[in-house]
Amino acid sequence: MTSDLANRKSLIRYAWLSIAAAVITIGLKAVAYLLTGSIGLLSDAMESLVNLAGALMALAMLTVAARPAD
Repeated sequence: MTSDLANRKSLIRYAWLSIAAAVITIGLKAVAYLLTGSIGLLSDAMESLVNLAGALMALAMLTVAARPAD
């Protein structure tokens, strides 16, 4: 049972890491857009929002899955 709890905590930790990476990536791409004015970089930063949404959804589902069964 301890292994299962450790596995769940590890998965949630990776989900948070994914969220942090997505936010940092969006920030870096936004700064690069502001410095260069490249519409391609702006588009790529906006597309990274999809990655952030996916990571948030994964965290939400891992949280729901960690609840005890009825």
